[in-house]
Amino acid sequence: MTFQYYVASTLDGFIADSDNRIDWLLRFGTADFDDAYRRFLSGVGSIVMGSRTYEFLLTESPDDWPYTVPTVVLTHRDLPLAAAGADIRFRRGDIEAVAAELDALAGERSTWIVGGGDIAAQFAAADRLDAMIVTLMPVILGSGVPLLPVKDLRHLHLVSTAPLGQGAIELSYAVSTPGDD
Repeated sequence: MTFQYYVASTLDGFIADSDNRIDWLLRFGTADFDDAYRRFLSGVGSIVMGSRTYEFLLTESPDDWPYTVPTVVLTHRDLPLAAAGADIRFRRGDIEAVAAELDALAGERSTWIVGGGDIAAQFAAADRLDAMIVTLMPVILGSGVPLLPVKDLRHLHLVSTAPLGQGAIELSYAVSTPGDD
């Protein structure tokens, strides 16, 4: 199915500050973004994330895993398990093998590449990043964790835009693989 990188970013292209924190994003709250998030999440059948995102979620909600769909965590180290009942799978290695597993888990729905940017870049490098849905927030950090640190040129094709409130706008793009442009 489709691999979608759904993420919030500053206007200058960062998803976290230099200390890997998202305080700049959390200050906006969720009220203006809940409907768009619920719509997106209704089409998600599996999730993939990196270890830092996983650890952040464990810290924020140690007793309540926020997702009901199977989640694959890409990591090179041992990590604690989430709350009981959460379908968490730890994986190392080849993105193609992980992508095949995520496809099977998602069924007819999409896989959400939660984060971070390095994970999304690995899927892009393997030509498995199909779409980017970026909520641009009216913030400039100056430095931090980049939105998508790819090594090769990627052309994006705008699919839709939607204002979300507080000056934020959701931009949906289809991602071209090299040579498709």
